[in-house]
Amino acid sequence: MQASVKNISILVLDNEKKIAGLVHDVLVKLGFSPHLILMAEDGYQGIDLMRSRPIDLVITDWELLPTKEHQERAEKAVIRSEHGEFPPVNGASFVQCLRCFPKSPNPFVPVIMLTGPTLPNHILYARDAGVNEILMKPIIAEDLARRIVAVIEQPRDFITCPTYRGPCRRRKVMPLPEGMEERRKKDMKIIRHTPEGRHG
Repeated sequence: MQASVKNISILVLDNEKKIAGLVHDVLVKLGFSPHLILMAEDGYQGIDLMRSRPIDLVITDWELLPTKEHQERAEKAVIRSEHGEFPPVNGASFVQCLRCFPKSPNPFVPVIMLTGPTLPNHILYARDAGVNEILMKPIIAEDLARRIVAVIEQPRDFITCPTYRGPCRRRKVMPLPEGMEERRKKDMKIIRHTPEGRHG
């Protein structure tokens, strides 16, 4: 994997610098270039960084609270879109901002979410926010590598519909009930990833 990841830029978001540093070290061991790994302490800083430079992959923690610097911003600035209102006050709402905010710096960027021991409803919430992969802590290098390979080499179609924007939530291709396929085509737009990284 090392030769193919040298030019991939990654944004790591975590309130805890120690955990972010651990993720950084694991990424470097996997072959990613240290100068292309950017760090953010909360969702606001993450969005600001993504507006300033291109990012190919995001790794965010579930417990992503606004830092003291952005507390007032979090209380006043609610990001609104046709999909709802959500200031980036945790990892899932940060992903919703990326996916749904009309001025998002990159709504299609792959996102891996790190979580502690997680309740099933947390996993559903993250999935419905538009997360590509979920990884339980403690972080194991091999597990992180597998998630990265999955989002880079086997990207799922990106779905846009009235109630959801993000990677297709159906991992297995199963036939739909009669009449459902036509209804789905009317309600949603599918954006396919190409090997060159373009969407079409």
